[in-house]
Amino acid sequence: MFKSRHRAAFAAMICACVFSACGDPPEQKDVSVPVAPANAPPKTASIGKDMVAAVSSAASSSVIGVHFALRAPPTVNTALPVEVAMVPHRDLSSIVVRFDSQDGLAVTAGDIFGPKDNLKSEVPLTHQMELLPMKEGIFTVSAIVETDGPDGNSTRVFSIPVIVAALPAAVPADTPVSAPTATPAPQPAGN
Repeated sequence: MFKSRHRAAFAAMICACVFSACGDPPEQKDVSVPVAPANAPPKTASIGKDMVAAVSSAASSSVIGVHFALRAPPTVNTALPVEVAMVPHRDLSSIVVRFDSQDGLAVTAGDIFGPKDNLKSEVPLTHQMELLPMKEGIFTVSAIVETDGPDGNSTRVFSIPVIVAALPAAVPADTPVSAPTATPAPQPAGN
C-alpha cells in the first residue's frame, strides 16, 4: 500500500509537470475594451473549457494547437474515450492527423482524422478517439499533424499524456469488518 501511494504521488507529480508545461499562460484580466482591427477574421468557435493543450515537440503551436479531454478516468482494461480539438491559427489548405500510442496503451478507434480541406483560422476541428489501457503506468499518445498551408507542407508532433491506474482491488464479500480494539490503559505501579 505504501508503494502504491508513492506511485500515485509520482504519477500526479508527472501529470502536473506535463500540464504546466503546456505553454498556456494564466489569463489576465484587462479592464480596457479591446478594439479589433477592421480586417481581423472573427473568432467563430471555441474549445471546451475542460480541454487542455497537448504538449508540442517544438514551437509549432503558433500554427496549430491540439487540445484534448479524457472523458473517463484512465483505468486498466477499460475503454477510455478522448475528445480532441485541433485549432489552426492561420488558414490552411489541408490537414491530416494520425494518433499513435505506445506499448501498454492502444488506440482502438479514431486513429486517423482527415484529410480535411480549406481550414479557416481559429475554427476548431473536433475528433473522437478511444484508447484501451492494458497496464498501469504513464503513457503518451502522439498526434502527428500534417498540414499544407502558405508555408508549404509541415509535420508537427504533439503529445497527449495518459496516466493509467490499476483496477481497484475488490474486498471479498465474506471478509468481516472488525471494530477497532481498545488498548488497555497502563496500570500504575503497585502500592
